[in-house]
Amino acid sequence: MPAHIPTIKRYEAIIDDFLAEVDLQPDVIVPAPRLNKLHDELQPLNRTLQKILQTSVAYNENIYKREQELAKSPAFIPLALMFFSVTSLVVFVLMQAMRDRQRLLAVEHAQAEATHMQENLRALIRAMPALVVVFDSLNNVVSFANPQAQTLIDTAPPTSREWRRFLKAAQDSLSADQAEGVLVSFSFQRANGSILALRGRRQRVMWEGRQQCMLALADTTQIRDAELQIMQTAKLATLGEMASAIAHEINQPLTVIRMAAANAQRLLANGNTASLEAKLERINAQIERARRITDQVRRYGRTPTLTSEPFSPRRAIDLAISFVAEQYGMSGIRLVIDLDLPLELQVAGEQTLFEQVIVNLLINARDAFEENRSKGAHPIVQVQARVEGEQVSVRIQDQAGGIRQDILDVVFEPFTTTKSESQGTGLGLSLSRKIIRSMKGEITASNSAGGALFAITLPQYHRDGEMSEAAQ
Repeated sequence: MPAHIPTIKRYEAIIDDFLAEVDLQPDVIVPAPRLNKLHDELQPLNRTLQKILQTSVAYNENIYKREQELAKSPAFIPLALMFFSVTSLVVFVLMQAMRDRQRLLAVEHAQAEATHMQENLRALIRAMPALVVVFDSLNNVVSFANPQAQTLIDTAPPTSREWRRFLKAAQDSLSADQAEGVLVSFSFQRANGSILALRGRRQRVMWEGRQQCMLALADTTQIRDAELQIMQTAKLATLGEMASAIAHEINQPLTVIRMAAANAQRLLANGNTASLEAKLERINAQIERARRITDQVRRYGRTPTLTSEPFSPRRAIDLAISFVAEQYGMSGIRLVIDLDLPLELQVAGEQTLFEQVIVNLLINARDAFEENRSKGAHPIVQVQARVEGEQVSVRIQDQAGGIRQDILDVVFEPFTTTKSESQGTGLGLSLSRKIIRSMKGEITASNSAGGALFAITLPQYHRDGEMSEAAQ
């Protein structure tokens, strides 16, 4: 049918033109020649309309035949549709099953890979020379400990007392404001009495399907022993350096004792026993003074243990100052002491090591004055101690010119020193920082008021708290 449309439109235009001519002269009779011409022009249209009619009749007959065929088999289309739907559903189910199977295989493969990785990780952790301990932070129960940790800590079950003490020592080494994933360093006293020095990191991990904490620690006991040996060597060097001052300080009570004993003999010979008791009391007082000096030297010279115990920082600073006071006097250096600390206030740590830090800072100040005497430095050293909130603050300030700017930022690094090789090794301040940090404190250095200022801050120890496990 669409093929005849242009032909029909062409004849439609011819008829429209003829009708337009008639409309122009409605009263005039159309001539016969014009009608004949129109008849001739429209003659092919008759054949075209016949073709269209025949095509329409044939199309209608085909439609009628198809309707008759469908009427004879009315269930064919529903059955065909049903078959197509069922086939599509089966294909979809099969494809979905194949995808689910592939996903299941992928999950099983991933689980096998994860299991394999976990086994490899456990084997790696077991073979590590470091201590690796995984524990539940909610109830402090050990979930896993590698052989190295079991050898050094305890081979007993994870709920044993040793493991609880170990976890508490590790927990006590962290400040309250420290987050997970920080470095930890602490000492732990084993059941046989030996003390382990441990250093590493505490980190949250997913272990056995739940979040737990892991301690990965290195045994630094040998390093600790070497550091203690260095500290001991430094203390003995200080004792040797101060030998003359100590001898002078001991000589004073001995001189008084000798004179008092001579006077007591003379009084006894003259029968004046009334004054004899006063001389004996004076002798006893000077003996006690000499005993305090020798006891201080003995305490300062003993080997430190890094065992944490509560002690009075006021008393420790007094002992450190008295240890160098005579040498300061011989060097012409004035000590200005301002200790506003109650005697009952305590900090936790190794007292002799803390005393060594104070002595080291005071000796450094004395040496700085010796180097800068020609520059007109005022020989004054101030020692201040205050309570600032929950912290104990200790400040040692000299007026000896200060620390060179080029080494101020690295003054606590090992082997950093301005002294000659015969005077220092450059380890004093490095070890001092290590000691203060082991007490959960901090030490800083700066230049102020024409000299060096060393500031120490330490947390207070409260009686209602517990000492670290290493001290028990």
